[in-house]
Amino acid sequence: MRIAHIHGTADRATGRYAADLCRHAIAAGHKALLCYGQGVAPTDIPTLRIGDTLFTPVELSRDPFRRGVGSVLAKGRSLAAKAGSLLHRGLGCITDRRGFYSAHTTRHLIRQLEKFQPDLVHLHSLHGGFLNVPILIDYLRENDIPAVWTLHDSWGYTGHCVSTRFPIKPYQHPQDAPDTAAAACCSQWQKGCEDCPLKGMPPAGYVLDQSNKNYLEKWTLFTSLRRLALAAPSRWQSGEIKKSFLSAYPVHTLPGMVNMAAFAPCGDERTMQRTAIRYRLDTLEDRRLVLCLARQWDDRSGLADLKALAAALGGEYCVAAVGLSAKQIKALPEGMLGIPPVEDAAELSALYTAADLVFCPDPLAVSTLLEAMACGTQVLCYAADPLPEYLTAQCGETVAPGDISAAAHTVRKLCTVPKDPLACMEQAAQYTSGSCAEGYLALYRQMTGC
Repeated sequence: MRIAHIHGTADRATGRYAADLCRHAIAAGHKALLCYGQGVAPTDIPTLRIGDTLFTPVELSRDPFRRGVGSVLAKGRSLAAKAGSLLHRGLGCITDRRGFYSAHTTRHLIRQLEKFQPDLVHLHSLHGGFLNVPILIDYLRENDIPAVWTLHDSWGYTGHCVSTRFPIKPYQHPQDAPDTAAAACCSQWQKGCEDCPLKGMPPAGYVLDQSNKNYLEKWTLFTSLRRLALAAPSRWQSGEIKKSFLSAYPVHTLPGMVNMAAFAPCGDERTMQRTAIRYRLDTLEDRRLVLCLARQWDDRSGLADLKALAAALGGEYCVAAVGLSAKQIKALPEGMLGIPPVEDAAELSALYTAADLVFCPDPLAVSTLLEAMACGTQVLCYAADPLPEYLTAQCGETVAPGDISAAAHTVRKLCTVPKDPLACMEQAAQYTSGSCAEGYLALYRQMTGC
């Protein structure tokens, strides 16, 4: 079986997820190709950056002159694709049409897929500003290629939102808690998006609101596929999909997974020292380290919560946020530690190992939760689906979303009486990439008959 994965990234959380699926497919005797939009590709599996050219053995055997000219042209297309992706994201911020540009790059990708000749295409996140989704879907439909789509977030069935949850302003006192009768999530997408209450939340546009147009076009596009199966990383996400216009398709709950060969307690003293120096952990002295990671930090993913938590905990603790931009790092209050995005698994393992606790305010941070536990580190998250599905009382705790007073109290309690690292690792071991990949391989066989 020949399987092509299409994802926005090759190295961040869900990008590592797709790469692990490729590894297990190859180990099972299949051929796999990871097509990605950005990031640093793993070297142990076949990969193709979207916009680059996939050379066949015949093309590689051409005479040196023709091969050299082809290489120069391929590099030119690659640079054009990168520039096009930046333009795509910029236009998307204005026009609210992310996923509907990059037509030339997408047609080039399809030509490379035609060389690879996939028996099945596995879709992941398509909203990174690197693909024209209608052109890709038309290719799958016209060639009757079976597809599996893992919905890591809500973008596939909403006008433009990756999360339908309303941001909750962090609060310190019970009287400031949000009204329990108020809706925690937007439900417009169940009938039709328009006048989006979450406008301006990435990847939605900041200027125009085209949620209704996007919603209707997605409905028409995605429901035109005859051979499509959906996968969700949690029972909660499966339930959400079944309320959407995708409900006619089979939905398989296949949990998030962690590569425990890559994420484990770091016992290499030199790696720990190098990581501590590089990310200034050596300046903490006796302060407790509360580590937080996200693909993109904003108020919805919990940046305001981290600042409030740092203030509530005081000088005995250091709240460190991984994944911040240079501008966000400069804007942090005194006492917090800002760290740019870290993609290397060894460095991430060292950071998880150094932390006393990992706090996950972002409800989409399934990979962060599992990676932390795989490194033997206890976790704290909000009691907001889907994260509590992965957590037990032996490896962490939950608090109400936005309740900074409860979060600070729980951090102090867990740092004083920590959870057993072995219990954390045992919980993560239930979601090893090997066992979870078997579910996908079975689904591939079901879709293709191979």
